Amino acid sequence: MMDKSSECALTAIGEATSKSCERCRRRKIKCDRRQPCSRCFKAKVQCHRAGSGEKQRPVPRSYVQALEGQVASLELFIQKLAAANLVERDKMLSELKHDSTSTVAPIQEEMAPETGTAEAKVILARARAGELRKSRISNSSQFYGPTSLVQMRMKTQVNEASEAIESTFVNVISENATDMVDVPIEGASPQSGLFPYAPHDEIPQLLMSTFFKEQYPYNMCLYREFFLRDYDTGSGPYYSDLLFYAICATGAIASEDPLRRSLSATFANQAQSLLYSSLDRPTLTTLQALILLGYLEIGQGRSSKGWLFCGMAFRLAHEMGLHLDPNNWQGANDSQIDMEIRRRVYWAAFAADKQLSLYFGRPPALYPHESDVRNTIRIPYPSDWEGLLDTYIAKGTSSTAYEDGIALVGTFIYRVELSKIIHAMITELFENRRKHADAAVLANTARQIHVSLTKWLSDLPGKVNWNQWTVGQVPAYILHLHMLFHTTMIILHRPPRHLLESPSNATLGEIEICNESLRALLKLMKTYSRYYRFRNLPIDFVHTLSTAAGILLMQRALDQSHQEGDTSKSLDMVLSVIDEIKYTWPCATELYASILQELQLNSNAEPSQALADDDFALNTFEPLGALWGDMPQLDHENFMVELGPLMTDEFLRGQFSWDEDFIE
Repeated sequence: MMDKSSECALTAIGEATSKSCERCRRRKIKCDRRQPCSRCFKAKVQCHRAGSGEKQRPVPRSYVQALEGQVASLELFIQKLAAANLVERDKMLSELKHDSTSTVAPIQEEMAPETGTAEAKVILARARAGELRKSRISNSSQFYGPTSLVQMRMKTQVNEASEAIESTFVNVISENATDMVDVPIEGASPQSGLFPYAPHDEIPQLLMSTFFKEQYPYNMCLYREFFLRDYDTGSGPYYSDLLFYAICATGAIASEDPLRRSLSATFANQAQSLLYSSLDRPTLTTLQALILLGYLEIGQGRSSKGWLFCGMAFRLAHEMGLHLDPNNWQGANDSQIDMEIRRRVYWAAFAADKQLSLYFGRPPALYPHESDVRNTIRIPYPSDWEGLLDTYIAKGTSSTAYEDGIALVGTFIYRVELSKIIHAMITELFENRRKHADAAVLANTARQIHVSLTKWLSDLPGKVNWNQWTVGQVPAYILHLHMLFHTTMIILHRPPRHLLESPSNATLGEIEICNESLRALLKLMKTYSRYYRFRNLPIDFVHTLSTAAGILLMQRALDQSHQEGDTSKSLDMVLSVIDEIKYTWPCATELYASILQELQLNSNAEPSQALADDDFALNTFEPLGALWGDMPQLDHENFMVELGPLMTDEFLRGQFSWDEDFIE
């Protein structure tokens, strides 16, 4: 008789396995696919399955090429090691980093030393890019690193001919900015205690429903089922008015009704009024609300405030011990589900940290080596989930018809895995202040990260997989996951602007990888537009659009026949998508204006003239809509002045010989 403890074998994302165990496969007998299976249990042997537990797809060609390149890279390293003296050999070995999460990426076996040097220069130049913006009307400043969304521009000088475009666009935004204005309510304010919307009123419930229908898959820092359970009863560890109003503010911006959309600021202000008092005794809901409010503020153009809110959330994660696995604590009374929720909150904060670091090009706050939290898993629906779903989200819909829970959680799990690779890319490659950074080491690191990305893509389970030949409707959150992947791939390989005027073989190889991911992004957006609305996507989609626009502008600058090609059509599509999301994320208006300005600057010039002479030249571009005020409208008097790309001490030492007597 089979042991009662035997259960159906599951994959990493909680799906029933479709693969027989190794023993049954070798003996060519039927396996019941349990863990352990009945035959292994009867024979009293270990039941083992190789791989992920599902039937494997053919390995992508890009990953095969990466693995082939690993051998070539190691051979080249061994040859250099054999030719080096003892001191050089010790230095080379000390610089060789072993990363258990990545492998060595592809290089051509016949690659000449000149090509390798050129590739190293590309990597080093990319890592040294960066811009500092300072407000003309205050002492505030903002740093944007090499991965940020402001890196999409091809030209660094402002042309007076673009002023008409700037003025026209400012007028368009000003006319529509009232959609996002906080609606004043007579006699009501957070301070007066007369806030007109109670948590169980109709309007807040509608906004909450919108959030869970459209935005929850991208904001899984909270566990929806237990939040609604505690909301239904009015109290509990996973509900607070602060978190509820943050959810309403976020849900409002995705609403189709302009009146409901205008309530976003009202609920955000109420949430923030509750936030500061909650900081005396912060709870899990405080951290969750900070992440939601941070996203919201960044999207509305108040990036400094949003960056601070999210930074507070990441510091709270350490204070609350979320970076330590709950199993570390002896005598804890938390249930298995409570512990899993803590893990999910930590990994959601971790993913948000990488997303914002990539968005702004700034150092992350949460590091993998500081944490021992195990990977999150799928939490089964609670027994009362059907009733909560019917009452608050989708009336008359069963849980199975409403969503594919396995695909939803699987997408979150693999987004976290992608975030781990992004963390390595930010910290090991795009570090502006690293002393004595060796260009060859950075190039090798970039190749390692490339292989990690291709392996991540090849390892995706069927539930969350997509490629350009996929037919039929795919869940929005899966399409978004692949948008994140291709955005990351482009950022990794995007050549610095000043190297495009006379591109080397290494630069051309990087450009081809960018073009491949760009084609995938455009296909993803076309597929997404057939079934969903772009305004429901999270703030990182603005970064995706900026990245795609940057590659299209690069193609336009390099291609003499860009007027007749597909580049203009693709740019038109990107502009139309930005126009659709500008009321949800007003920060996208600056991106829209920047693209128009680039097109205007280059319309009467040869494409090669659009390329900057040097990435380290002073950048006098004045971005439209720094949006530091309370309103998401543009203001000519409140433009930001860019101080130009970051110049490190190492760079300056290499360019100038300083007279010590003069310095003293």
